[in-house]
Amino acid sequence: MKKICLIGSNGFIGKNIYEKLKLNEHLKITRFSSFKNKFEDEVNNLEFDTMIFCAGIHPNIDSNNQKTIFESKKIIRNCRSLFLKSKNIIFFSSYLTLFETSKSIIDENNKYDFYKYENEYGKSKIILEKFFLKFCKYFKKDYLILCPTHVIGPNDPKINPNNKFLLDIEKKKIILFPDVYIPLVDVRNIANFVEKAVFKEKLGKKKIIINDQSIKLSKYIYSIKHKSFYLIIPINRKLILYINKLLNIFNYQILNRRRIKYIELNPFVKKDTLNINFNLDETINDTKRFFKNRKDE
Repeated sequence: MKKICLIGSNGFIGKNIYEKLKLNEHLKITRFSSFKNKFEDEVNNLEFDTMIFCAGIHPNIDSNNQKTIFESKKIIRNCRSLFLKSKNIIFFSSYLTLFETSKSIIDENNKYDFYKYENEYGKSKIILEKFFLKFCKYFKKDYLILCPTHVIGPNDPKINPNNKFLLDIEKKKIILFPDVYIPLVDVRNIANFVEKAVFKEKLGKKKIIINDQSIKLSKYIYSIKHKSFYLIIPINRKLILYINKLLNIFNYQILNRRRIKYIELNPFVKKDTLNINFNLDETINDTKRFFKNRKDE
């Protein structure tokens, strides 16, 4: 039986990973809270086959870069002993997914100022990743860094920004949107990917952008709205930044500052190892149903 230490199990991705892995009889899952600095499950032996690190800092009113750096270091200190006692580490980092006009693929070479454009969660993830890489190199740890795109799906303990975007679109009758592509990944597919990864002999010391499908934003809106009445208006994306501030239509910042080298990156295309069939309508409907049921409770 493989022993797994899961850090950050109360978040959207971490919760779905926990719910998936705890059903596997060949895995023993122990949860650790980096915020409370204590285990959430009983543990006797602190030696682990794999650590899955999903923790991050979520934004609040008084967030700033200095505090984000301080809190990130605090997380590292709290988890240091667990890093040392884990043979392999799966680390969830951040990928600022930008809307693009003419490409249905996503880029791995993001070159932009995280401290200017990213939120506190994304900033903390990038800071933690830098510490993490230095740690793994020094102690010669095997690792896998996973960077999900726009994560959607059910089983959301609160409401993550991507699901909020989906629900906001469902409510609106007039929708202004840029003619761009948006990359999407079902949170349950991330959990499936992680379950397969923990049984691998080697993680490969690599970084993967996890993406199910990149589609036109208009198609995504159509799938969300389905047969309900609404007016959809294409708009030049250069105006989006101003419209965002006025109408709060999108929850994501659209940047136009750097040239992009496009690279196909999609771990889910390897059907022989993952066998994942992404169904956008099914994911959207499951997400809507989850929040509706929770509201009715």
